[in-house]
Amino acid sequence: MLPEFGSVGPFTFYSFGLMVALAIVVAAVFLATDMRQRGLDGSWAMEVAFAAGLGGFIGARLYYLIENWGEPGMGLFSTTGIVWYGGVAGGFLGVVLWSVWRQIPLGLVANMTAAPLAIGYAIGRIGCQLAGDGDYGDLTTLPWGMAYPEGTVPTTDIVHPTPVYETLASLVIFWILWRMRGRLTAPWALFGLYLVLAGAERFLVEFVRATPIVAGGLTAAQFISLGIIAVGAILVWRGWNRRDPAWVGEPAGSPAG
Repeated sequence: MLPEFGSVGPFTFYSFGLMVALAIVVAAVFLATDMRQRGLDGSWAMEVAFAAGLGGFIGARLYYLIENWGEPGMGLFSTTGIVWYGGVAGGFLGVVLWSVWRQIPLGLVANMTAAPLAIGYAIGRIGCQLAGDGDYGDLTTLPWGMAYPEGTVPTTDIVHPTPVYETLASLVIFWILWRMRGRLTAPWALFGLYLVLAGAERFLVEFVRATPIVAGGLTAAQFISLGIIAVGAILVWRGWNRRDPAWVGEPAGSPAG
């Protein structure tokens, strides 16, 4: 584990924070590429990434703090813990505010952010793995199981490295979404596919995470995942056979650009 990369004077560089920053930059690069292909101003990508990243980070941290209320060392900008659901909600709110400011249809913005969200989340989970922040799973005897003795939330038990699972799954999700940009062009459709895939990923990984069961053998996160999958499926179904040219390749200088 590598919770800290090092220090310069009074400043400490935490692996989690640096990975979050890298996630925002990489997501912005792919978002800028998508925007330019649609005839939009690619320089707006960093604005969207910042709005989504800031909102997502605050939402993810707040959700984690609520779940772990009263535990020592908890603070908004401490180095442990993010929760995907809070991140989606906070990031979505940040993007909504940006789209209103720039007067770009929210359904288009949602589609453009789908793939960047996936790769950003993948990189963010690398930060969780490096920090050893307690997001690991249950005990395991599998050969790739590992301990986190020097993590921010240490354990000497051999457990599932669930941040690694989520990074790998999110990279696959990113690849699927990036390739589907030209197929699911209706407003919200590609974002719906992101919700289905990301919700399914989290639902499955919860089976090996050290998370309390709340009912029916499922965790609270799994019930939320099912709701997210349902919403995403509706969005995909509504847009699957609809191709709206107005939402693809808006010419530069149009009201959307």
